[in-house]
Amino acid sequence: MNIRTALKSVGMGILVMAFGSIALSQEKTGLPEFFGFYAISDGQNIAIYEGQGAEGTKTARVVGYQILQNSKFQDTRPQISASARFILFYSNSGEMIQSLSLYRLPLVRNIIEKLPAVALTPPSRRVVDSPNVPLLARIPELAFRLLAKPVPNQPQMVELVASPKLTPGLYVIEYSPSGKEGWFTTFTVTSASETETPYCLDLILPGGQGGVFFRANSELAAPVPLLAAYDYSQCNASGVSGGNSGATTSNDARTSTESNTTYPGLDPIPWTDTATGLKWTRADNDANITWNEAVEYCQNLRLGGTSGWRLPEIDELKGLFDRSANVPPAPRPELAGMNIQFGPNHIKGHFKLSGLELSNTSKPPADILAFDFQTGKERSIKSGDKKWRERALCVRNP
Repeated sequence: MNIRTALKSVGMGILVMAFGSIALSQEKTGLPEFFGFYAISDGQNIAIYEGQGAEGTKTARVVGYQILQNSKFQDTRPQISASARFILFYSNSGEMIQSLSLYRLPLVRNIIEKLPAVALTPPSRRVVDSPNVPLLARIPELAFRLLAKPVPNQPQMVELVASPKLTPGLYVIEYSPSGKEGWFTTFTVTSASETETPYCLDLILPGGQGGVFFRANSELAAPVPLLAAYDYSQCNASGVSGGNSGATTSNDARTSTESNTTYPGLDPIPWTDTATGLKWTRADNDANITWNEAVEYCQNLRLGGTSGWRLPEIDELKGLFDRSANVPPAPRPELAGMNIQFGPNHIKGHFKLSGLELSNTSKPPADILAFDFQTGKERSIKSGDKKWRERALCVRNP
């Protein structure tokens, strides 16, 4: 299966900056002659996407899992060293680097379906597959910046270096210009001094009729989707084992690294806003809650072994709003099959949100200030009115 598939998706920006002396030595390796994306590795010019590199370059047979096809794929991909640098050679290379992104692929241990509640049956989860192979998807934890520098006397070439340094594993490079067709391709990285330490995850997908609709009409349908925090949970790579196709309860499907016992439904790893240093839970409480209950909920929260959580101020919630981010709302099993759709949430960090987020900037019982991430508006409500779908999203200081 050829995975060099054209796509349309929102890419990750590239940091363009000057850095130390990394100019290529033409005595060691010649510059490319044809348009394409190349790696300069161990003195060889290796074509990663399009182009024509040196003969006899190393390749590796790779196996991965593709969400869009719901199946494994196999391919032969270029193999480069961890110290490799890259050359982007196109007529518009200077513009293209703004729409390039680089990610190492995680290892997917299990594919878990969340099943909605039905008559006399509570919500549950079941493992439908255990691929134990790299997942063709992007997650924030495995993102790499590309530091860029023009190649002297070559106006159509840009030299790129990954930051931080590459580590062994399977990578995807993606070019996704806004409103235009792009491309992606994969390659492998090896190192004589390092062994691969995979980032293990369990992919969590909504099941049932509503889940099929969600998976077909969300970012999960992209060839290389950017996973939201609620689409996966980290697992222990050393514990990866064979398949388990039997049904499990929601507690059975939790990962071994989850140490939160007070609220076990939350991802134990908080999201950190690099602009403020604040740490946030990756989801709200996903249930109706009053303002007083929300304050107590955050104060009592023990997540990943940490305490000190609180209900955020309204300005802190506003600081998470990002009009360019389109995050599907949390699935609502009770509405499955009813053809009811909700708009996306515009929030940094791809949080799982299910309603209005309450703030601590309030004067109960009236004048409770909440923030709506679908509209980007602050609302003043009377707490306890269920039509508002009040929720608690917790934050803690650095």
